[in-house]
Amino acid sequence: MIKVSVTSTILGCQMTVLVAFRSAFRTQVLFTSVVLAACLLASASATAPVSAQEVMTNETVIQMVKAGFSESVILAKMRSSQTKFDTRTDALIELKKAGVPEKVMQAIVSGGAPPASASAAAAPAASAPTLAMAAPSPQGGRRGPIFHVNGGKQVELIGTSGDIETSRAPFSGRKTELVIAGNKAKYRTADRQPVFLTSADPADVVLVKLDPGKNDRNLRISGSSYVGPYAGSVSQKGIRSEDRVDVEADRDQRGLTRIRPRAPLAPGEFAFVFTRTSGTMPQGVLYDFGVD
Repeated sequence: MIKVSVTSTILGCQMTVLVAFRSAFRTQVLFTSVVLAACLLASASATAPVSAQEVMTNETVIQMVKAGFSESVILAKMRSSQTKFDTRTDALIELKKAGVPEKVMQAIVSGGAPPASASAAAAPAASAPTLAMAAPSPQGGRRGPIFHVNGGKQVELIGTSGDIETSRAPFSGRKTELVIAGNKAKYRTADRQPVFLTSADPADVVLVKLDPGKNDRNLRISGSSYVGPYAGSVSQKGIRSEDRVDVEADRDQRGLTRIRPRAPLAPGEFAFVFTRTSGTMPQGVLYDFGVD
């Protein structure tokens, strides 16, 4: 009788241990599953921002152009990515040689997000100029983009850069020119007395006529010539009077400068240039256009 009782007690203990072992095993499996899921979630959250941290550079833009991406796709990518662009003259020239579209170039020079759509440039006159002029410009507080007022709409001129080139001749002396790639501006108008708006000081912005070459457009900014053994040499520095276009400029109630040529323009190539304090030497970005 005692033997049977002992045996029963032993079997009961074994069953208890077995049940406890199974319960502990299930708990361990559940805990392992929870830990594994947590690790996977942490890994996913840690790796997700990597693609968002991509930084667009000049080389990125060139690669996208060579790959055949459209202008709108490149601009959309710039809006959704961090950017670190090189806007030095040499870097801009490389972008131009690589065939980067003008709107993309302007977005790079501006250092800000490009417009969300082309319709932004054609917004109603009542709202577009105020918003556009309030935005910081690549030239600083006193420099601003140039807008062509066309049929109640305002179209922003695309800024471009030029190279300074100096040439010498045995008898004609030395001349220095600002050279812009391409013998024609991409933006054209048939209006012979176009009206423009800018936030720049009227004393700092000059409308000039460009001299088209075979593959470029030129603006003479300095030079010297030898007159004779007694008269010596004659030097010129700054924009020549014959290259300047006489304009009417006045401020409106918003503080924007309205610029209009005093006389109808002849067909040709023109540009707005910003000058230094002296009002003679051009600097920075030019805003070019053509009259047909």
